[in-house]
Amino acid sequence: MKKIKKTLLYLFGFAALLLVITVIINLPAFDEELLPEVAAIKNIKAEPFDENNAYPALLAINSAPGQSLKQATEEVRVFLNQKIQSSGIDFLSDEEYKTLIGKGHDISWQNIYNLCNSRTDKSCMENLHRELLEQPIINERLIEQIVRYNDFIQYPEFKEFTQLDLDAPFEPYGPLIRLKRIFIAEAYANQAPENYLYTVFEDVTFWRQVLGNSNFLLTKMIAIATLSDDISSLSAAIKMGHLNAEQLSTLQYKISSLSADEIDLGRVFEFELKFGIHMLNSMEADNTFENTFDKFFYQPQATHNFNYLLTTKPLKKIAALNSAEFYQYIETDQQAEDFKTPVSWSPSMLYNFVGKVLVGHDIPAYKFYIGRIHDLNGMFYLLKLQIEIALNPEKPVQQVINQSKYTNPYTLEPMSYNKDTHSIYFQCMDKTSSCELDL
Repeated sequence: MKKIKKTLLYLFGFAALLLVITVIINLPAFDEELLPEVAAIKNIKAEPFDENNAYPALLAINSAPGQSLKQATEEVRVFLNQKIQSSGIDFLSDEEYKTLIGKGHDISWQNIYNLCNSRTDKSCMENLHRELLEQPIINERLIEQIVRYNDFIQYPEFKEFTQLDLDAPFEPYGPLIRLKRIFIAEAYANQAPENYLYTVFEDVTFWRQVLGNSNFLLTKMIAIATLSDDISSLSAAIKMGHLNAEQLSTLQYKISSLSADEIDLGRVFEFELKFGIHMLNSMEADNTFENTFDKFFYQPQATHNFNYLLTTKPLKKIAALNSAEFYQYIETDQQAEDFKTPVSWSPSMLYNFVGKVLVGHDIPAYKFYIGRIHDLNGMFYLLKLQIEIALNPEKPVQQVINQSKYTNPYTLEPMSYNKDTHSIYFQCMDKTSSCELDL
């Protein structure tokens, strides 16, 4: 009996000592210094929008009729720059958007033509080409928006906002993406082939700039979607014999696969960390941690560092892989090891327990978002293969495919050919996408 009491006493004493140590090491004085990389991301400040930046124009393009895009954009740009100067915030709130831009201006034309998505529907732009040939544009608002869109893609740079929180509304991309598809289809229907090509080249150049320079995942996905429309339109033009050999050669020369910077989503993960820092700091300031346990065992700066090391840093490494390397990474399921739950019954969990649980509770799954941009890169290869096949009509299709340098971006083997559908394809990383072009 005495041994049992003595053992219990030792256990109680050890538990008490462990509790004291845990409380002490979680005092504010023991919080970590922010890692230099984390501090740099946290301290990204808003900068004024200059007149060459397309971001204010992206907001202004959906504004009320009667103004040119340049006039509407200048009003938005001046307002945003004044807001940056006074508050450091570089986005419009919902109320500010309603005041400057308004809503509902594009309702009249959005359902005139069928809706589609080239990323998932390989016939999207071919069908829209046909519609515009049969049903020319007569809607006045849409005619005005076509002019605005042409002015929009002339902007030479794109730098979007940097200060994200829950009050920041994302831009209404729906009307813009529909407008872009109609803009490209209208060029196919009404412009000479060389002018149509020039129009598509301008559009591709603009959206690749957005893809490479944007800060947020939504913007990247919009850029991927709209570049898929460009590829779909060009593919349909080749299929229908709209382009002669000289124009096909020009297209082959000017269209290139994505650069490493355009593929890399690392910037997205940095800004998601910045948003996470803002949200956690807001929770702490608003006393969201209601109970004493949460307050005692939460170290804010250690949590930000932990978040960076657990998610941001490895995601940036994965995002920098080329398509073949990313494919191998996914096939070996290395991601399961890299992103396994950090919560464990080990002594290290005693420090900043709440912060570790908050960060490690639901690690985002970005595999298919990263895969989607590699799929887009593969679609540029597929388009270039289609051009090569069109330029060599005397050769069997399978022979051109087997000898082509435009191979499957993941396996580096020749692209696949379906004789029954007369189409070329590869297996998409994102299973919601279609990586196939009709010949």
